[in-house]
Amino acid sequence: MPLNRRHFMSFLVAGLVGATSGGARAGWLNQAKGVGSMSVEFPPFELQASTSALRHLTSGLSGWRIERMGKSASNVWLRTSDGATWLIGVDQRDLLPMFEVFTLAMLSMSELQERWERWEPPALPGGVPEGFRQLLTTRPAAPVAPTDFEPWPLQSWRTEVVWRAEFIVEGGDVGPTFGNNPNTQSAARPGAVPPSASAFCEVAVGVLFSGEGRRLLLAVDWMPMNMLVVQDEAEISAFLADCELVTMADYVDGRRA
Repeated sequence: MPLNRRHFMSFLVAGLVGATSGGARAGWLNQAKGVGSMSVEFPPFELQASTSALRHLTSGLSGWRIERMGKSASNVWLRTSDGATWLIGVDQRDLLPMFEVFTLAMLSMSELQERWERWEPPALPGGVPEGFRQLLTTRPAAPVAPTDFEPWPLQSWRTEVVWRAEFIVEGGDVGPTFGNNPNTQSAARPGAVPPSASAFCEVAVGVLFSGEGRRLLLAVDWMPMNMLVVQDEAEISAFLADCELVTMADYVDGRRA
């Protein structure tokens, strides 16, 4: 049961299966602020893209193509006016058991090729079902960019980075669940995390394009590794209710890492 192309692209963007778990998780625990106090603050999770890549989002986009798994988007391909192709997908970071956060990553074809060449099967624990083990340990096909793009929907636009604080609250009324020590993960505007939160992290969860009297939102979904591609004004406003906007120029000039 080999990885299909869409699953492979998600794994590439996410660091090829588990690259931010395990030992990396311990590193983030060591960097967390407030260890031993009521709430643990983790370092911000930035957009996973180079400065040059992010500048392409402010002008020069000529085409795009959405890849979907069911009703949800898995990746968005972009074509720039210079003919280059870029992939936007979801990247993740494990902060604590049952607390993971997601942002967007933007990779060039050369970066995708490099990740594919460095791919190694993950070390899986015993007891993993055979079908799932085969899925995760089968080398994926090499990345291939699409050739057909739809025109980029805006002629001129303003680009902003969408920020929010994500936090967990231990115990409480979490509704039907399974396992031990359940928690709820929610979002708030940066600086508005409730005192009941046991841990939180500010996350760049998306990019908002505004122009010509309309808006387009590319953002992470609450469903892991899924993207939201939204042009409906009411849906965008609902998503942004717990967020803060930073212009791309200001974001690039002073990343919060």
